[in-house]
Amino acid sequence: MKRKGVLKKLLGALCVGILLCMPVTAKAAEQEEIVGRWTGGGWATFIFYDNGTAFHDYGQYSNTRAYTIESGSLTVTDGTGSQVTLSYDLWRGEKKPGTEGADEYNDAVLFQVIEPGKKMKAWNVVKRANESEWKYGAGEATITKVNKADSGSKDSGGSDSDSVSPAWKCEHNYAWIITTEPTETENGEISYMCVSCGDVEERQPISADVVIRRKLLESIKNAEAGATVTFDNGSWLCYPKYVLDALKEKGDVSLKTDFAYEGKHYSFTIPAGSDYANLEEAEFYGFLYLFGVFDGVIVE
Repeated sequence: MKRKGVLKKLLGALCVGILLCMPVTAKAAEQEEIVGRWTGGGWATFIFYDNGTAFHDYGQYSNTRAYTIESGSLTVTDGTGSQVTLSYDLWRGEKKPGTEGADEYNDAVLFQVIEPGKKMKAWNVVKRANESEWKYGAGEATITKVNKADSGSKDSGGSDSDSVSPAWKCEHNYAWIITTEPTETENGEISYMCVSCGDVEERQPISADVVIRRKLLESIKNAEAGATVTFDNGSWLCYPKYVLDALKEKGDVSLKTDFAYEGKHYSFTIPAGSDYANLEEAEFYGFLYLFGVFDGVIVE
């Protein structure tokens, strides 16, 4: 029951929108060649799962992270200061190599397919805070896919029906992990997943409203004094109270809202510095209600 409470906090305070379960976006045809156990080299042992995550079997540093099937290239600096360009077919890590971010420590593993479903080359790359260049981490390794018959048995924790049979019995340490990030138009997914082996006990959707809400609040917060922020999203028909609280706190920004209801188009603007004392006390404010309070107009 404890984990249900954690999930409720993660998914709470959404305005509208049906929560739908969205699939992982990895390409199925390529994924079939990737899913399974791969090993070779002291650090390069991985288990790729069909849920879009991969377990890195590396002693005390073992972890499960998302992977993405996507070809590209990345220039890294080796131990001598020389730059080398690596071509990859998929990457695994907290962030895609090359993306901006202020993380204290970004690391990823790049994989290049040598023989589909049989052999890949792997590179570990890292970038610390305030560094502009990616560098070699653990280094380079060639890994091969382990046949199911060689990867485990019922006695060692696997089963005949397992798509991947680890050679150990995992004690399972579950945590809620976002396995598919939501977008403004598509829901995401959060999974109650073992951080050691990637086993999923439960899945729940994450509404796209999470992204919409974040971008709207950021637009209000970052707008210049006297500016008007425009919101036009077909999935919302009300504002949570925290949107009005953000406007009140900012004080010098207006919010223009365009929406449609039963075939008609409406528009209203909440002026900067508005007095909200006359509004009814509520957790959500419908657009039609705000349309009347702030003298909105019907758009022809």
